[in-house]
Amino acid sequence: MFSTLLYAICQGAFYTHYNILTQKLFYHSAFSFGYQFLLSLSVQFIGFGFAGILRKFVVYPARALWPTVMPTIAINKALLGKEEHESGMSRYKFFFLTFFVMFVYNWFPTFIINILNTFNWMTWIKPTSINLANITGGVTGLGINPISSFDWNVISFNSPLVYPFWSYLTQYLGCILAALIVIAVYYSNYMICQYLPIFTNSLYTNTGNSFKVTKILDSDNKLDVKKYQSYSPPYYTAGNLVTYGAFICAYPLMITWSFIVHSKLLFNAFKDWTLNLWALRKLTTWAIMFKNNYRLLDDYDDPHSNAMKNYREVPDWWYFAILIASLIVGIAVVEHYPTNTPVWGLFVSLGFNFVFLIPTTILQATTGYSFGLNLLIEMVMGYALPGNPVAIMILKAFGYNIDGQADNYVSNLKIAHYCKIPPMALFRGQCIIVLIQIFVNLGVLNWQISNIKDFCTPHQNAKFTCPDAVTYYNASVVWGAIGPKRIFNYIYPIIKWCWLIGACIGILFGVWKRWGKFYPKYFDPMLFVGGMLNMSPPYNLMYYTSGMIVSYISQYYMKRHHLNLWEKYNYVLSAGFSTGLVLSAIIIFFAVQYKDTAFNWWGNTVPYAGADGVGYPLKNITDTAKGYFGYAPGHYP
Repeated sequence: MFSTLLYAICQGAFYTHYNILTQKLFYHSAFSFGYQFLLSLSVQFIGFGFAGILRKFVVYPARALWPTVMPTIAINKALLGKEEHESGMSRYKFFFLTFFVMFVYNWFPTFIINILNTFNWMTWIKPTSINLANITGGVTGLGINPISSFDWNVISFNSPLVYPFWSYLTQYLGCILAALIVIAVYYSNYMICQYLPIFTNSLYTNTGNSFKVTKILDSDNKLDVKKYQSYSPPYYTAGNLVTYGAFICAYPLMITWSFIVHSKLLFNAFKDWTLNLWALRKLTTWAIMFKNNYRLLDDYDDPHSNAMKNYREVPDWWYFAILIASLIVGIAVVEHYPTNTPVWGLFVSLGFNFVFLIPTTILQATTGYSFGLNLLIEMVMGYALPGNPVAIMILKAFGYNIDGQADNYVSNLKIAHYCKIPPMALFRGQCIIVLIQIFVNLGVLNWQISNIKDFCTPHQNAKFTCPDAVTYYNASVVWGAIGPKRIFNYIYPIIKWCWLIGACIGILFGVWKRWGKFYPKYFDPMLFVGGMLNMSPPYNLMYYTSGMIVSYISQYYMKRHHLNLWEKYNYVLSAGFSTGLVLSAIIIFFAVQYKDTAFNWWGNTVPYAGADGVGYPLKNITDTAKGYFGYAPGHYP
């Protein structure tokens, strides 16, 4: 289990790879390996300092279940635990059976018959129909389709075997609402969006072409107003517009909801954190911190905490030391390299995480849903540093990954808490393995950029289309180069009202839950809006509908009516399928896809042959009198 935890800490987002990809492929900037390494070092380790703070609130309490860690525990128990006097197939045999089945099966949707991956069967009725593709299509449409995919890659996208059913259902309902809003926005032609596809994550010009940020930047990668006025403002598709509206709603919603519903917990957390910082002014406090802290678990009396009291806890000052060292490296990076990033921006990122980290981690610990601060950091820094996209990307990496990595480290600590792993040994192991991870990830990333043909292009043969990197690039253009002032005031003024909408929703449901009656027991508005965020292009309902069926069978029906079978096999099934999927995907890529081995037949081409595969706009830009939509050239906001 200790070895498993060292691997698990390297999972999740290696966030600076988005920076490196975007700067290399879209901004055409060449940075040395030294820049890549030091930036990654600082960003990856800075979350450690905050992880130590969070232990009291999301590791030790028994209510912090962390459902996403259960498959890891289950697979270790299945492979290495002793099972005596059990009936039926052992977990050990069941794991290898599910692993083998998925290892073989994944060849079919991934390479042999792609319709199993994207089963957009309704669009085959009339492939040229843009309206049919917009609603039911799984490639560039909304994916409203009751039987949308038979590919475990797609089905497991939102972890249906892991999330509690009520959590998955709430998120799925949010997805459906987001899809309906996208339809309303697109077919009402709001902001003339019908000249663009309905649901792609690309950024477009006023002529419907792909937006290229280098067309509006000067030699220092800052906005050149003259170039911008002769080029175009950036435009979102209807899907992206709704996603960003939901994202903005989520921040004030989280603040108001958390401070009403979790006011006592948050008050105690901020109080403890503030008092700990204030106590650092005394020499006696430093002397205590430099001793091993044995008493962190004294306030907890559950079986797991009582067992963990036998081990020495990691002193708080270890976490503070990592935090300070990472911050120093970050300051050195932004000062030494041409990043256009002010040092004070790093401290702003730290401040936002100080406020939001505890509520977001509580949400993940209890529901399994994770939520980042990337858009909030982008908008605040976009106002402070207008026309400076590279700086926005760097500060976004710090602002998001402090939270993301802290959650990752804390989930590891929770597994250690469940499985009785010594905390000090785990801390040392985490530090070493994350350092190794940086070298491995940077090596793989640079190899991909140099060796994979058409890497990060829309029609890359092995689907290395980099949707997250494209979204990252788009955000740097909109909130960095153009800036939130232009977006909120002129290009998409409706979005700024989402701040108020989110706050009102949080107050309404927070007051109802705390002081009202008949509140739905399992309804969490943060999860509902999180489901709306899940509908972020290109991830449409196709990625959630099949998972919803699996979640109902596993987390509701089996758990309710066949609890013994569910407890024995559910998480082992998740782990077995995931292992088979990953290993077969690696072999498929290097055996056939990397060598451009084509397998062209109807079952592989039909999902992408019609309007859904191309992503046609409802209106043709050539039908306009001027050859463009929106503001006239030279008069852009």
